[in-house]
Amino acid sequence: MTEIFFYKLKNLSVELFLISLIEKSISMNWNSVVLLDNIERMEEINDLLWTFNDVSFIPHGSQSDLKPEKNKVYLTCNEENINKASVIFSIDGVTINNPENWNRCIYIFNVQNLKVTDELESYKREIKDLDYIQKSFEQDQNGKWISNN
Repeated sequence: MTEIFFYKLKNLSVELFLISLIEKSISMNWNSVVLLDNIERMEEINDLLWTFNDVSFIPHGSQSDLKPEKNKVYLTCNEENINKASVIFSIDGVTINNPENWNRCIYIFNVQNLKVTDELESYKREIKDLDYIQKSFEQDQNGKWISNN
């Protein structure tokens, strides 16, 4: 059964939290997809994954590459699973249209982005009675995660 996670951030950047979850998925030997809303954003995340740390990087591919299916992490603006991923991340409020195609769907958003917050809260209500395991987490003022299930 598909799990759908919602992470509402207050004190942490969406991009840095995404990196931590990608690293965790790699450590669990899971392939992942990062679904983005446009090519410019995809290139921004692409650059970040190569440069976020002075001593390491996250190897990945994107829809712009010749053989992206060979990568554990795949960046795309289309909901596609060419690297046989079990996890899909959405950081820009892009709705994952076919959650049943994934083991885990993860939405990461900042509470200050009111439009995305409202859209995802509405989406959570829409899928509440569907056959998904839904988990929501929110940061408190100290950055600690609180489960809202």
